[in-house]
Amino acid sequence: MAIEGVGSIFNNGSGAIGEVTNINIPDDEVKEYEVTTLGDTREQFQMSAMSVGQECTLTIRLNPETPPITTKDQFTGATITLSKQTAGSASGAVYTFDCFVKMVTGGTADVASTEGITQDVTMRLTSEVVVTDEA
Repeated sequence: MAIEGVGSIFNNGSGAIGEVTNINIPDDEVKEYEVTTLGDTREQFQMSAMSVGQECTLTIRLNPETPPITTKDQFTGATITLSKQTAGSASGAVYTFDCFVKMVTGGTADVASTEGITQDVTMRLTSEVVVTDEA
């Protein structure tokens, strides 16, 4: 079964884990981005400005064939591929980073559909974020 939806995809460096439905990045204030429904005028995703040791929280709807993420997980070469913003683009912008999972909360499943389990995953960066613009 494939990941459903048209949103942004989280890849742990080994394969696609699920769809990112929210990104919460701490700053002077908490900013949340509904990445599945934003238009072309959205603010630039600010994870690219984060540095080693900072944290962000992703809400991820897991692929039904993917095991849940745990606090033991460490990801090298993890990516978030945002949904395409320009007609004709091959892919949306890609953010690549290394991290470890600091905290996992949630874990809800809609048993009436194939949308998988949703988890809130707080990650601490262990590398700078490398941004590849939309292709």
